[in-house]
Amino acid sequence: MPDKATHIAQANHNAAFRDTIDNSVYSDWAVTVIFYQALQYVDALLAQMGNIHPGGHDVREGHIKSSPELRPILNFYYRLKNRSRNARYHAARFPVAEVERCKNEDLRKIKDHILSRLA
Repeated sequence: MPDKATHIAQANHNAAFRDTIDNSVYSDWAVTVIFYQALQYVDALLAQMGNIHPGGHDVREGHIKSSPELRPILNFYYRLKNRSRNARYHAARFPVAEVERCKNEDLRKIKDHILSRLA
């Protein structure tokens, strides 16, 4: 199972890909990659907290809801998850400003919160 360093490396890998995406054309993919960056940060902290490897969205969300360490990011995580799901399953597109908000607010808050807790 991946350790926290591997999850952070994957989040950085996702960020590098995200930076190649034209948000005005591929906003659906941009928000999806942003969500998966957030997921990797969550998994990094879970790996540190108890060698937890969720293996699925429902299990991960259960940990976010029940963990005092992760509960503060719940709303940001859900917003990104919902945007990603809408893009993937309902062909949603987003204004560039929304993609930027997802990245600069939701993801940033998740990332900052997680990185401040990683040893």
